[in-house]
Amino acid sequence: MSEEKKHDVVDVPVEKDGNEDFHKLNNLISEIGMGTYQWKMFWLCGLGWIADNMWLQILATILPQVKAEFKVPSSLSGMGTSGVFIGMIFGSLGWGVISDIIGRRPAFILTLTLGAIFGTAAAFATDFTVYCVLLSLMGVGVGGNLPVDGSLFLEFVPKERQSLLMLLSLFWPVGAMIGALFGWWLIPTYSCDPDAAFCDPVLNRGWRYTLVAMGCVTFAMLLFRLLFIQMRESPKWLITAGRKEEAVAVLHDLAKMNGKEIQVTVEDFPDVHRESTSESFKRFAHSLKELFDTPKSTLNTVLIWLVWMTISIAYVMFYGFLPEFIKKSSTDAALSLGETYRNFFIQTICGIPGSIAGTFLVDSRLGRKGTMAGGAIGVGISLFLFTTTGNSWWQLVFNCIASFLSNLVYGVIYAYTPEVFKTGHRGTAVGMASCLGRIVGVAAPFLSGILIGINPNYALYLSAGLFALMGVFAAFLPIETRGRAAL
Repeated sequence: MSEEKKHDVVDVPVEKDGNEDFHKLNNLISEIGMGTYQWKMFWLCGLGWIADNMWLQILATILPQVKAEFKVPSSLSGMGTSGVFIGMIFGSLGWGVISDIIGRRPAFILTLTLGAIFGTAAAFATDFTVYCVLLSLMGVGVGGNLPVDGSLFLEFVPKERQSLLMLLSLFWPVGAMIGALFGWWLIPTYSCDPDAAFCDPVLNRGWRYTLVAMGCVTFAMLLFRLLFIQMRESPKWLITAGRKEEAVAVLHDLAKMNGKEIQVTVEDFPDVHRESTSESFKRFAHSLKELFDTPKSTLNTVLIWLVWMTISIAYVMFYGFLPEFIKKSSTDAALSLGETYRNFFIQTICGIPGSIAGTFLVDSRLGRKGTMAGGAIGVGISLFLFTTTGNSWWQLVFNCIASFLSNLVYGVIYAYTPEVFKTGHRGTAVGMASCLGRIVGVAAPFLSGILIGINPNYALYLSAGLFALMGVFAAFLPIETRGRAAL
């Protein structure tokens, strides 16, 4: 590498808008560039995406067998998924706030730790109540993955590579695919007939084996985070915490790893008063207040909340019961258990190219807002078409289209939300949005369970309408983050 190129500084315009310190940091991070450390963080943060969707999808996969063993009626069968969402309510907001108070690094490790421990423990549940409680505790851990991981990754990458946050959504369908693959492998082989009058628990261990397998996968992810990288704290967070000496040391360390030299000292940043941990409630209240400090930010915050809430309930209503929809709505010869899980696995694969497509679309003329809106409306149309045919192959086609678009949409949401908020309250803002989505998501399994008992299409109609409504909310977001450096 030539000396001239080695010290080349990327020119990022500095706007005089009260955020000069973060523009200065963005200049430095752009100068440091995208190196080995940032790419390792990309892969390690992707594990959080995998864990989040893997556990959600596996609950849908094992649901028929859990119902059969514990003799749970359809109207209550969603309590396990609702329990996960209750845990995620506390996890998404709690870990987001914690990451703003004590830093991104501790939360980055602890979220997967809790998820692995309690997810594995659920495999040994002796009754349905214990099963739901353990899944709730698992949700506390897993619920923090996306708010924490997205914020952490965004704060290490240069502005020119922020679209990689969208590419992280590629790991979302991989999580679903892992869950569906283990379900397809273990459940048909080690399960009783879910429609039989009696289900012998000794012959119905497939769902337990599947949960143990998911717990082992999550533990492996945790080990990668502990051993694959020497974790640094976010320099942007360190500046907001008043720990500018540590921030400067991290910046120099990152530059050295990338073969660069940067000119930065502690005098380049002002002293910041940082409240003690005992004042954490005041800091949380201040962070919430900052979300509504102007009419534009108020509108943006409210619409983001509505986007998260509508897609959360719509997604869970459909995908949380997908194996049952596939089995009950087909007018072909009854699908076997293996064929049902085979189709479930195929549709999860279709989500992967959706994440890749979204990575390019967010930097096109559509931008973040247009990609979200168009994708969500497309999902609604696909789900409606799913209800118009009983042919299992046509259903698979429409389901694959919906999977492609829903993964695209979720990827943009998880990229846009941390981009649009500032570092000082980013964890709280993203955690709050995710928390609200989880709150309404609690109702989705109960609502779907009731509607399925009446007519499976009713649940699909409602899910399709909510996806389309989410697209409308996204279209009216007042801020487009395409080409804008995160502050």
